[in-house]
Amino acid sequence: MKKSEIPSKSMKTITYYFSLVLFIALLILSACQPKTDFYLLDGQAKRLSDYQGSWLVVNFWAEWCAPCLAEIPELNKFNALAAQEDWQIIGISYDPLENDRIMELVKKWGIQYSVIASNPNPVLPFVLPTQLPGNYIINPRGELVAKLKGEQSLESLSKSLKNLRKIISNVLELWTGLGLSGETFASI
Repeated sequence: MKKSEIPSKSMKTITYYFSLVLFIALLILSACQPKTDFYLLDGQAKRLSDYQGSWLVVNFWAEWCAPCLAEIPELNKFNALAAQEDWQIIGISYDPLENDRIMELVKKWGIQYSVIASNPNPVLPFVLPTQLPGNYIINPRGELVAKLKGEQSLESLSKSLKNLRKIISNVLELWTGLGLSGETFASI
């Protein structure tokens, strides 16, 4: 081995390890960045966890679905009560339409609640409904607890949420009656 080759070989090794450390550091840093599950049509980046702490209704609709369009005024009423009732609603087009087209439909049909953009593709922890309209209810812990099929009204959605709250309250009461803590219930 010539003396002139040693620094070159050492330099390659140092460069390799430096590149490897830099790559790992960037990988770790990118993993620490909050990820986005979806964007709303107004451009807000959202995660499903942003809605934790309140009930969330995810409404799947399509422009060709007459019951979907018929329930929009009721969903608007539901949305108007959101702040005082501790619930939220977001809509999502069943069909992968361009965002501009979804915005046109939101205006055309008078949708007054937030709607998820289709581009970039939303990442949601559940599959599309098998029937439209489809309304998924997510509890305050971020868990899918009900799938409502067919046209909904303010009354039917309110009743569903009231019943789900009552069920959870009864289970929690039973749980604590067995001498178990609410924190234990919340952790399962």
